Amino acid sequence: MTPKILPISIISLFLISNVHSKFTNDFSQWLADYYGPAVRDQIERLDLGPGGSFGGKKTRNETLKNQPLIIVHGVSDTAGEKPTWAAQWFKKDGGYKDNEIYSTTYFNGAQGNPLKWVEYSMKCEYVKQVRALIVAVRIYTGRNVDVIGFSLGVPVSRKAILGGKCVDTGEYLGGPLTRIVDTYVGVAGPNRGAAPQLGGFSVPACALSIIPICNTVNGLYSGNCPSQSDFLQDINRYSHYEGQYTFSIYTMKDQMVGYKVCDQLTSPLPGQSGERVFTDLNHDQVFDDTHMNQLRMIRDHVVV
Repeated sequence: MTPKILPISIISLFLISNVHSKFTNDFSQWLADYYGPAVRDQIERLDLGPGGSFGGKKTRNETLKNQPLIIVHGVSDTAGEKPTWAAQWFKKDGGYKDNEIYSTTYFNGAQGNPLKWVEYSMKCEYVKQVRALIVAVRIYTGRNVDVIGFSLGVPVSRKAILGGKCVDTGEYLGGPLTRIVDTYVGVAGPNRGAAPQLGGFSVPACALSIIPICNTVNGLYSGNCPSQSDFLQDINRYSHYEGQYTFSIYTMKDQMVGYKVCDQLTSPLPGQSGERVFTDLNHDQVFDDTHMNQLRMIRDHVVV
């Protein structure tokens, strides 16, 4: 009798179940004690169900072998999707444990709408949420952290680390978090805007500011070269503040973010320690297929 082969979707669900799909009770209670229940709820995102966040110790006296890793997602995503799949890889092939990998969800994911991405921007509330998680994990674990940002999660997390004033609200976030971030890896980040590669041509995605994600304040506006949104100007004004070691990973075939915007490469980080550039991967693949590259950057501070 020929054995049945499980569909990939079922296998994926089985693998994902091995990663905490929400904060552990210990981390959740610690957040409530340290920040207060309201901020805890904002970071934990139980309103999104079991995929709103993950990470934490089962008991307070657990120790960590690896530096804690924080994964910041991109548009139309949640902690329960790409960050969870990445966490599974880091556990299986990188030797990480549940208490060493963390993520939260800013905004609300795709919600079944393929055009939901146009509603995204880099609001101060998202920046504050990511910043709060970075600080919380540092204090909770007693260890400096590593951060991986993907797509829009790159500029959001860069601002979270940079601090200063939010460009949209004027709220003061505090000083840079550089000293508590060991390694920062930005994957396919639209750091200078977005110009998708379509059929070998670069198409300006945010030359007009008529949709939220392209607005001129906290969006990806990059029209009338070399003009950029206030947010992009803010995060690119300084260099090498994202961590002690900073790396970027991107692709020349990025159909979402693109490769060049206004004759500038969009994904490299100013003053970065190194980069890995691919010529054949698309936007999602350059995150999903490069976890080993990410690991070597984080663990060994090298580009492979």
